[in-house]
Amino acid sequence: MNAEIIAIGSELLLGETIDTNSAYLAQQLTAYGINVFRKSVVGDNEERIATAIAEVLDRADLVICTGGLGPTVDDVTREAVARAFGRSLEFHQYLLDQIEARFRAFGRTMSDTNRRQAYAPQGARIVENPKGTAPSFIVEDTRGTVVVLPGVPREMRYLWEHAIAPYLRNERGETSVILVRTLHAAGRGESVIGEIIADLMAQHNPTVGISAKQARYELRIGAKATSREAAEAMIDQVEATIRERLGDSLVGEEQINQTVLHLLQEHNLTLALHEGTNRAPVYRTLATVDNSTPLHCIEIHTPTISLDDNTVQEAAQVCATNVRERYNAAIGLGVQIATSSGADGFTTVAVAVVHGDNVRVWTQRFDLSLAEGWEFIGTLALDSLRKYILEVHPKG
Repeated sequence: MNAEIIAIGSELLLGETIDTNSAYLAQQLTAYGINVFRKSVVGDNEERIATAIAEVLDRADLVICTGGLGPTVDDVTREAVARAFGRSLEFHQYLLDQIEARFRAFGRTMSDTNRRQAYAPQGARIVENPKGTAPSFIVEDTRGTVVVLPGVPREMRYLWEHAIAPYLRNERGETSVILVRTLHAAGRGESVIGEIIADLMAQHNPTVGISAKQARYELRIGAKATSREAAEAMIDQVEATIRERLGDSLVGEEQINQTVLHLLQEHNLTLALHEGTNRAPVYRTLATVDNSTPLHCIEIHTPTISLDDNTVQEAAQVCATNVRERYNAAIGLGVQIATSSGADGFTTVAVAVVHGDNVRVWTQRFDLSLAEGWEFIGTLALDSLRKYILEVHPKG
């Protein structure tokens, strides 16, 4: 079964409300082995919603809609679904009785407009909603199935778990499993990694995809099988190939900041950090993990002298050495930035790791006029530290 999700509501298009429902439904559908090919957002317009549903039914077996089941005149999902199927709306007195009873339980009087919520497309399977006043419904024909859920996340999730998921499992026989495992990589560009695993990305099952953020890369491996064990075995095989090809550029299943902290803890290494910029990109990246960090201290001090491409490396090394000795840490990590950028707008950044008599220095150039350029510095520093620790404490 192939599915698409349609989130309905003008507030979603205006950016006033974040569409968390689609993300939840995509995760749930994937867990049931149902392929999700597209997600879309449509405003509160009957014609556009009906058109979107009809178009999806030409491509997919299952359409999941959320939103537009309220009592006001702009809640037109019921009408739109009926229009897409060429059916009229049908009134259900027992639904109105349930809605009225819910208002009485609140100590409130039901408005006449709530009567709209007791309608559903003719022949639809009604899904009663004990958590709200918006009943859901399922419409089936030879083209496919449309499931319509409320837009209120709490109600939507309840109905999915207690009604729609059992329907898909028990009546539609959806017993396949889709598993997704995410690996993290750093130190090589997205295009380079893409070339290395291009053949894996061309596969249909398992699938491999890549996305980039802050000079870090997520590699998603997805597998569909008849059991969890079979899907895991397929993913394991692909992961082994990726690990072999990417070598130390592959961080693993953890993000790089988590991995660095765990490596420091595993080898009983304390860290002292000096950052030559008050933006503190390395500390900010480390601080997002938790408070159980072996970070002895952090110094943030912008240089008082001009640093060019040649002197910035020496400055990073001196700062790493000084902060390590000052705070009696096992490792000193120094980050320095050239005072001015080059003609191309890129600025040289130096990262130094000092550990006993061992010194390592890395340099890279970034466009620091971009906010993400500063985030790249955090990734460079942590990836350099990670690789150094693995060098002196190799696994296995």
